[in-house]
Amino acid sequence: MIVSAAIDSNKRQIDNLCYLFLVFLAGCLVGWIYEEIFYWITEGMLRNRGILYGPWLPIYGIGALGIYALKPLKKNPVLLFVLCLVITGVVEYIIGYAGIRFFGMRLWDYRGLFWNLNGIICFRSVVSFAVMGLVFHYLLEPWAARMYEKTDSKVIYTGCLAIFSLFLLDCIMSALYRTPITY
Repeated sequence: MIVSAAIDSNKRQIDNLCYLFLVFLAGCLVGWIYEEIFYWITEGMLRNRGILYGPWLPIYGIGALGIYALKPLKKNPVLLFVLCLVITGVVEYIIGYAGIRFFGMRLWDYRGLFWNLNGIICFRSVVSFAVMGLVFHYLLEPWAARMYEKTDSKVIYTGCLAIFSLFLLDCIMSALYRTPITY
């Protein structure tokens, strides 16, 4: 009985880690797509603006995890919107500041945009991230949770391990060879 409970506990922990990794990965991918579309519309060109080679932007994955942590507040959309705005703004500011301060890289530049703070965050960015947070909580995450529950755990574990391996390889290769677009 104790062994069975320990196995169930381990399975739940692995399930939770895989789900969180998939939330992170989905945020990375959606962020990459968002940026590609945004800059294609505003600049007329497609180019990978991220720090990695692959189609993922880790800052959006971190933001997605922060937004996911707000799930208990889903019944209060106004508070959820405000906290999505705050969390994504803080994440963007910390990572943007760290990029400038510690690596000498300004990966984005909001100087000149409405209500910007040191060109690292601005009104448009935090409001759009807060709106995406609501879309995540009310549309995407419930659907994803249902799909996750319907999928065999071996498929999920294998997929997570394979994608994590690719992501880790991309992080290593990008750290060694990639020069990101800076401002």
